[in-house]
Amino acid sequence: MSIKEYIAENAKLINSELEIYLKRRSSERYIENLLGRSGYEYDTEAITKSILEPAWYLLDQGGKRWRPILCLLIIEALGKNPKDYIEFSIIPEVIHNATLIHDDIEDNSDMRRGNLAVHKRFGTDIANNLGDFMYFFPMRALVDSKKLDDKTKNTVLTFYIREMTRVSLGQAVDIAWHRGLIDTALINDKRYLQMAHDKTGALSRFACELGAIIGGADTALVEKFGRYGATVGIAFQLEDDILNIYESDLSKNKGGVGDDISEGKMTMLVIHTLKHADEKERKRLIEILGMHTKDERLIKEAISIITEHNSRDEVERLAFELVRDAWSEIDRAIGESPAKARMKELTEFLINRSI
Repeated sequence: MSIKEYIAENAKLINSELEIYLKRRSSERYIENLLGRSGYEYDTEAITKSILEPAWYLLDQGGKRWRPILCLLIIEALGKNPKDYIEFSIIPEVIHNATLIHDDIEDNSDMRRGNLAVHKRFGTDIANNLGDFMYFFPMRALVDSKKLDDKTKNTVLTFYIREMTRVSLGQAVDIAWHRGLIDTALINDKRYLQMAHDKTGALSRFACELGAIIGGADTALVEKFGRYGATVGIAFQLEDDILNIYESDLSKNKGGVGDDISEGKMTMLVIHTLKHADEKERKRLIEILGMHTKDERLIKEAISIITEHNSRDEVERLAFELVRDAWSEIDRAIGESPAKARMKELTEFLINRSI
């Protein structure tokens, strides 16, 4: 089975599990199962319109479910049957989609996955509240479970709190940068990688930590899987930055080409360019980013400056090296198995971004 077929097959299983936990229509029984009896009366239609419909609007648009797949592969690589624990894999996926909703609001993005962003389709109030709901809701799969003992649940919750804190801090740094609150001279490679580690890497980190904890790994091995997952997330972000400004079929599907320029984002592409450009080019690139312009001519000018300094090649090289080094640690830590081979194949596939 090819890696594309493997991803598609497992995505169907994860989607089926999502349908169990996140219904498409609300009912009194469904809400009572989530929250218990209130003694009053839930407005189930309002919950359908403001939570379930917009949630499924986004979830139905796709996404490859690679975070939950990675979680399940780790469980399998550690010797357990992943199908026995598939409900836990929805946790990082639902949270990931919540971050997309909030990210689109904060960036004022129009499009997501080739469709109107949730806040553009349903309104910012509904979108913002939905994102909050999706941060916490999937943890019901954990707290309601009889498959895991209390010690394991508490360990998962500890890691969940840590990684969710990372997400908010990483997003805060990204916002501060593109709002111009920080002198661009202070933004360097290491600070960018830390921001990407927190903003994007935290959820792939948590997916891997979750799989390792359920798989019975000790603390040291859980941390190794976490570092590996975070690095995959960083590399994914680096590739995302490239896709945002270089036109391709995938970039068109993800949203407008050049959105990062319009939003004034300090990406690794920009950081590399500022490091190697002359003073005139640096000033001009910073000026265009500060405009938050949607003028196609100015966006193309900024992209031209970035391209002139081979920033794309350097960022792609960095992504490859980060993942190579992270994989080498996992390679030494666990024995050979079909699941481990799939993990490696999935990782390489994601970084090549042929999906």
